[in-house]
Formats: sequence, C-alpha cells, structure tokens
Amino acid sequence: MGISHDYNYARRRARQQGAHTKLKVLLCVAAILLLSLAITAILQTAQQEAAPPQEEILSTGTVEGILAPLPMQPGEGGAGTAQVLQFGPARQSAGSYTVLAYDSSVIRQPATGQVDLSYFADAAFLGDSLTVGFTDYSINLGGALVCGYTGAGPDTIVNRMTVNHMTRGDEVALDVLAAAQPKKLYILLGTNTLTTAGAEDRFLTYYGAMLDALRETLGPDCVIYVQSIPPVRPEAVAQRPGLSSDNLRAVNEQLAQLAHSKGCVYLDLWEALADGEGNLKAVCAAPDGVHLSAGNGYGAWVNYLRSHTRYAADSPWTPGSAYASAG
Repeated sequence: MGISHDYNYARRRARQQGAHTKLKVLLCVAAILLLSLAITAILQTAQQEAAPPQEEILSTGTVEGILAPLPMQPGEGGAGTAQVLQFGPARQSAGSYTVLAYDSSVIRQPATGQVDLSYFADAAFLGDSLTVGFTDYSINLGGALVCGYTGAGPDTIVNRMTVNHMTRGDEVALDVLAAAQPKKLYILLGTNTLTTAGAEDRFLTYYGAMLDALRETLGPDCVIYVQSIPPVRPEAVAQRPGLSSDNLRAVNEQLAQLAHSKGCVYLDLWEALADGEGNLKAVCAAPDGVHLSAGNGYGAWVNYLRSHTRYAADSPWTPGSAYASAG
C-alpha cells in the first residue's frame, strides 16, 4: 500500500507541474503578442504624425527625364500670357494626379531689367529677311553685327551656302561669325522654310545641326538666343499655309525644346508681336502681313530683346531698371 500511495502521489504532482508549465508558456506567448501589438500601434501612430496630409503633397524639382516634350495644343494660353505650371505629380482632385509637361512657357527667357543698347555691341544677329530689316531700316542695335540674308534658312547655314548681304556683298555666314566671335548671337530663321505645310521635320533637323555648328564655331562662352518664329497676319496664310498660327505654335514649341536641349536661351517673340488670336498685331505688320513695320514692328521687337536678356551683373542696365544697381 505504501508503494502504491507514493506512486499515485508522484503522478498527481507530475500532472500538476505539467499543467503549471503549460500555463506559464501560454502566459509568455500572450505577453509577447500583446507587446508586439503595442509596438506596432506606436509605430503606425508615429508614421501618421510624421507624414504630411495628402492635400499638402506637392512635387518638387523638374520633370526632365520623366516626360517627353508635349507640343502646345491650339488654343492653350494666349499670346503674351505666361502660364504657371507645376511639374511632376500634382494633386488635381481626390485620388487623381496629372503630370504636366515641361513646355515653352517655362523654357522661355522671362522678363528682366532693361539693358542699354550698348549691350548689343558685342552681339550678332543671324536671320532671313526679317533680320535684313535691321539694316534696311537702319534700326539702332548699338553696333551689333547684322547677318541678315533674304531667303535664308537653317540649311543655308549648315551647308555653308554663299549668301548676299545688302552692304557687304557675297559671304558665308559661318565664316563671318567665326571672324567676329560675338559674345551673344540672336537667331531668327524659319519663315522662309515653313511657307508650305509638311516642312517642319526637315526644318527642325537642320536647325539642330545649325546650333551644333554655331556652338563649335563660337565656343562655349557665346550666349545663343533662339528666337521663336513670329506670327503673320491671317491674310498672309492663304498664300503660305505653313505659317498658320496653329502650325507656328507647334513648331515654336519644338524649337523651344530644341533650344533648351542645346543649352541656348529661348525667346518667345509672340509675347511682343502676337494679338489675342495668335496673329501678328496689325500695328506691327508690314503691308504683306509677314514682315514687320519699320516703326512699331521693329520697335516692339527691339524693346522685347532689351528686356529679355540672360542676367549678368556687368550688363549695362538702363536707369530705373530692376537690375540697374545690381552687382
């Protein structure tokens, strides 16, 4: 009896100790789970407090490398109206994001303080008959070198064609510029090339090659200004369909992208010369509706150039200009 009693007692003790061990294990597991849940809740709360509200999330930086350039669609923006764009993903409405293109309204040179005409003393102007007008009408450009050639296009420059200057005679534009080594170069070409529809791709291809040739000729320190192709009067489009407002808007958009990619400064002459419908202002137009009037047309052009230059502290800013005392 004594042995049996001791045996049964030992079994009961073993069962009790086993039950206590299981209870301890369960309590430890429960404690670990509760601790894990508490830590997770604390981390989630901290992240929510650190993150800005969804309405405050705005993109920063540029969109280069994110989007391909998109041409301006007809009717987007008016002449002389600067559009304020936000790059990258911008919250438009709940759960909806739209990416805006890096377009000419951002690329174009903004208005600055006005420079004195002496600013152009070390500049050169390269262009077609519109540029010839500077010489033809004796427009004061502060002693700038004018390389204006009637009928010229970017292919004329690239192919080193002999052209005729109204006072200097026959010459090759690249040779003249290479000898002069201007510090600034203003280009306006395209009106002759784009008179017929369908010439846009060829024009832009030659324009890019021309910019490369000019950069090689003039070196990295020359500031190259690419001017947009000006609008024309509606009556001129009937004979020159390639110069329609819609077509020129699209080409100028690509021209802005090209200038930007080549490290050039893009000037949007439409800000000075276009009316609200995208046509050349009547007061600025010559009788043919394509060229500019000697007074108002060239006056508006020169005034625009004087107030849209790349900033430099040593530029000859006119008295009262925003940068007259800068330096």
